[in-house]
Parts: sequence; C-alpha cells; structure tokens
Amino acid sequence: MELSALLIDDEQPILDNLKEFIDWESLGIKVAGAARTGNEALELSTHVQPDLILCDIRMPVMDGLTFIEQYRIRGGKAEILLLTGYQEFEYARLALQQGVREYICKPIDYFELESTIGALAGRIRNKKQQEQQGTVRELYMSKWIRRKWLQEVLLGESHSPNPCEDVKSTAGGSRYTLILLVAQDYFLNSLLWSEEERKHWHELVGAVIDDHLAASTPAGEVIQTRDGEWCIVIEHDSSLSDSASRVPDPDLLEELERRFTDASGMAAELYASGKKVFDYMLAEEYRDAQRALMMSEHSGTRIANIDEQESGEELEWMSRVWSDRLTLAVRQKNKNEVTSVLKQIYSLMCTDKGSNNGKAIKYFHYIVVLMLRDMHEMKLLKTEAEERIWNVMLQTLTLREYYELSLTLAEACASELPRRTAGELVATARDYIAARLDKDLGIEEMADQLGICSSYFCQLFKSHFGVTFVEYVTRERMESAKAMLTGTDRSIASIGAAVGYRERRYFSKVFHKYYGMKPSEFREMAAKRN
Repeated sequence: MELSALLIDDEQPILDNLKEFIDWESLGIKVAGAARTGNEALELSTHVQPDLILCDIRMPVMDGLTFIEQYRIRGGKAEILLLTGYQEFEYARLALQQGVREYICKPIDYFELESTIGALAGRIRNKKQQEQQGTVRELYMSKWIRRKWLQEVLLGESHSPNPCEDVKSTAGGSRYTLILLVAQDYFLNSLLWSEEERKHWHELVGAVIDDHLAASTPAGEVIQTRDGEWCIVIEHDSSLSDSASRVPDPDLLEELERRFTDASGMAAELYASGKKVFDYMLAEEYRDAQRALMMSEHSGTRIANIDEQESGEELEWMSRVWSDRLTLAVRQKNKNEVTSVLKQIYSLMCTDKGSNNGKAIKYFHYIVVLMLRDMHEMKLLKTEAEERIWNVMLQTLTLREYYELSLTLAEACASELPRRTAGELVATARDYIAARLDKDLGIEEMADQLGICSSYFCQLFKSHFGVTFVEYVTRERMESAKAMLTGTDRSIASIGAAVGYRERRYFSKVFHKYYGMKPSEFREMAAKRN
C-alpha cells in the first residue's frame, strides 16, 4: 500500500535534503508535493490528499501551527510530523492539540527522522486496513440483512420495508422482478445424500448462480427458499419508467440454465413472469411462480405472457386458497383436515364442467409435490417411503391415481402430535424470547428449542400472536428499550446492547422507525413529562 507525503519548509535546502536523504521508496511513500509557505501548503493539500505531512513551524505569512489548524478545519486527516528549531514546551503542547504525532527538532538527524517516518507509515497503513475491513464488514452485513429480509418477505414471514433503505427514492418505492429456479427431480436424486453432501451441493450451486448474476445489470439477489429451489430477486431503479423491458434477458436465463445444469448435475427449470411488483407482493408472486412451474407441460426456461396470464380465467379448484389450506393442515399434522381438503378439491374437479382432465392431472401432480416437500421438511416420511412415492410419480398416472396417492400421504400426517399443546409451545417461545432479548434470535433456533420444524413454528407463532416472529421480537425489544430509557440512566449504547443491538447507530435507526423519534429525544420527552 503506497502512501503519499507533503513536505513543508520555507528553506529550500531543507526541502532538497528531505527528498534526497530519506529513502522514500523503501518506506513505500511517494513525495506528492513540496511547499515553502503555509498558504501554498493548504492549496496543495487539497489536490494531493497526503497521508503524511512533514511541516516546519517557523514560516513567513502563515506559520506551521496556523497551517495545521486551518488544515484540520478543512477536514484534513493526514498524520503530521513537526520539524522545528523551537524546543519550548508550549509549541509542543499546541501541536499535540492539533493531532501532531511526532516532534523532531532541528538540526535534523535524518537517520532518526527516517525511523520516525517508518513508524508513522506503519500506523497509517494499519489504520487504513482497519477502515477498509470495517467497510467490507458493513457491506457484508448490509448484504446479509437485505438477503435475510428478502427471504422472510418471499416466505410471507415479514411485511416490514427494506431495512437497508433509509428513504425511498420515490413515493412509490422500489419494484422487483422474480425468477424461480428449481432443480428438476431434486428430491428423487438427493434421497440418499447425507446432510453434509446436501449442504455442500447447495453451497456449490448457490455460488454458481451468484457468480453468473454478479455481472448482470441490474444484479439479482439469490435467495434459497427451500431445498433444490432458489428465487432470484432483481430490484429495479424506481426512476426508470414501467415502459422499460419487463422480461429478464432470455440470453441471461439460458446461460444460467446451462451453468446450473453443469454445476448441479440436474436439469434446471426456470420461470419468470416478467412482472415488476412491490416488495409486499413478492410472496404472492413467488407462490404463483411455484404453481406455474409445477403445472407447466414442459421443462426448461419459461417466460410467461403477462397479458394472457392476467386475463386467463382460473377454475375454482385451482384457487391458491386450497393449496394454502392444504399446506397449513400438513404442517399442523392434521390428518382429518388434509383428507377433507383433498376430497373437496377432487370433488370440484369431477363436477366442474369448465375443467379438462389434463389440466386437473397437472394440478393434482402439483398438490402431491407440495405435500411431499412439506412432509420432507417435517421428516414425516421415512427415506424408503419417499423414494417409493417419487418412483411412482415417474409413471403416467390418472387423476384418480394421483388422488389416491395424496390420500396415502395424508395417513402420514396422523403421527402423534407433540406432547405439548400449541398454547404451551407459544408460551415457552414467549418466555425464551423475553429472557434472551440481548442475544441474536432466529426462527430455526426457536424451532429447535421447541422440537418442531421452523415452518410449523412460523405458522403457529403468527396465528397466536397475530404478528411474525421477527415483528414480535422487534416489538419486545423496543418496549424493553423504552422502559430502560425512562426508568434508568443507562447510556443509549448500553440500552441498545441490552436489547440485542450492538451498534448504537443501528439501534437508534430501528427505534426511530418504530416510535418516530431517536432514543435520546424519547428520553428527553419522558423527562419533561415527569
């Protein structure tokens, strides 16, 4: 890391000696400029942006101490080494107040000076590296937070706005295009994998997708929504008009499909409606894409015709209400409800004059796959049973056979429910959260603590409290912070840490978003009331 230096002295021979006698190259420093007055140095410093300044005190027009003071006022942050014949303590004290690191007396010992410059250069490099690492960490955390938020939005677990945006560029906010990518026959191919093999495969494939999209404009955010499935969410500049191209680049999708197949060893299925939607519509767009992909007649890349999609008439038994009810019943291991929903769907199919058998078969295929995926996540089926069912589905089945297969799966939902009731589970969750507001809390951690799957925990939690897990934890943290702000004299940073926010700035940002004022403003207002 090369540094730059600015030399300031009113005596030209000293400037010449500084350039000649100091081995700047071996120190990794480039002399970017030299000045003989404070005024000249101020002007020069704005252009060369030095990392290190060697400055004399006694100069005409503007002395060294005045230059340093003016340089700091202008925001200059270079390390400063003072060169002077003055040895009085008062000058050293004033210099230290302006952030001067070292003080060398004339006549100059150039060996001592070179050693001092080397030590200063080392400190400068360490500081720059720490700043760079801090910037990298901030970028990484921002990306992680945004990706986590998108995942929760897609899965319907959060309705909060993007936490990485302070202010929307327009009143309408950002819009997003969603691409769904699914590994064809993933569950059949991965039945005998170990957890380590499964994790390694997903990391490898996810990295390939990330690398391919990094060069695209705009770049997409890759979210793994479930095993063998990814959503690519592309955020569009809100300043662009809706008349801009609505469909992702077909060449991008075809190349992505090829790279995915090469990396995963499985065929890729891609679906994109091309619509631009607001963040609160992403969950619905994701479910529509899942259903469209599962019911499609062919595999590969598909880009929907938006006008046809929006104008097409949906038959009653194709309504997402049925699949949502079925998913909830499976996650609750409610065999009677699962069977009831399946019977109602099948009855509607058989009596609906507007249906055709081919479309009904595709939809029931989608229903069975939906059940299999949820039951796999909940570990309701043994590996051998899953393998047999997937092998059966490789055959050409009739509508009646798909219906009977779904009823067979429903039997697996009759396994014994957890010993604790739903009320006991949420009470345990509530107490666990209250005792650990200062810790990082996650959905998977809570589900493991309760001994249930994360998807069932999310559904159970929201149905009981009326808000998502993330919204509940944020609310509890804010209420606790509010109580400490009014009832204690602890610092803002200490209170933030006590409710799980290590950075004061981020805590203040969340608090302001929740209550419309900073924590300090809230404390002042509460003090006035009292």
